[in-house]
Amino acid sequence: MDNSEAIEGLIELGLSTYEARVFTALIELGEATAREVAKTSDVPRSQVYTTAKELQSRGFISVQQANPQVFQPISLSEVESQLSREFESKRDTAFDRLEALERQTAPSAEQSEDVWTITGTPAIIGRTSQLIDEAETRVIYGAKDLVHPDAELLSSVRSCCSREVSVLLLQDNGQEIADPWKEIECVSSVSIPPEQSKSEPAVRLLLVDSDSFLLSVRSNRSAPEIAIWSANTTFAEAFLQLLTSSLPVSE
Repeated sequence: MDNSEAIEGLIELGLSTYEARVFTALIELGEATAREVAKTSDVPRSQVYTTAKELQSRGFISVQQANPQVFQPISLSEVESQLSREFESKRDTAFDRLEALERQTAPSAEQSEDVWTITGTPAIIGRTSQLIDEAETRVIYGAKDLVHPDAELLSSVRSCCSREVSVLLLQDNGQEIADPWKEIECVSSVSIPPEQSKSEPAVRLLLVDSDSFLLSVRSNRSAPEIAIWSANTTFAEAFLQLLTSSLPVSE
């Protein structure tokens, strides 16, 4: 039976080539001496002993102190659990370090730029949801499509109710609003006069409190959605003052 795929799989999971070959050979043999493992695995006999020590230290095999030594693999379920623990530990360590780097660099980045651009609807919805999650008093949201709301967006809007944050939907004249919006207690809507309706390229508009906004556009149906946003900046504050003065909403 060809064991190359099993060996490649173990290598991808973090074992060295020799470790993968020796362990696979032991699974085939059940238990074996270094000579038998070398013959089956194509690993030099002198390297089998070194590799076996590495596998033993990782908890993958047991060693019988006989003459000659006999090696035996532990159960595959135990090996699987061990690999899962190793992966989770490495993953947690990596992301802990990344988060630490993010905390160190994010403030300076935010301070050096007032306005940001993002491209693609999933990323824009994610940023929209994050800005809504940070709202303290009021959210104003308008979109070309209020019939098919994104689940992540609805979840963020629902969380506003528990924080006593009001959510106001901007509704073009005759625009349909899906029931999930209407079922959220803290959501209300206001109709926009035709002369103030969203321009053709506009996709969505978000105003949060008095100093954060997001505005996205799409140049044509096949073009990607592109947005600009700014949060907690003097630029955003001025933009909101200018925009809300032209909308049928109270200050």
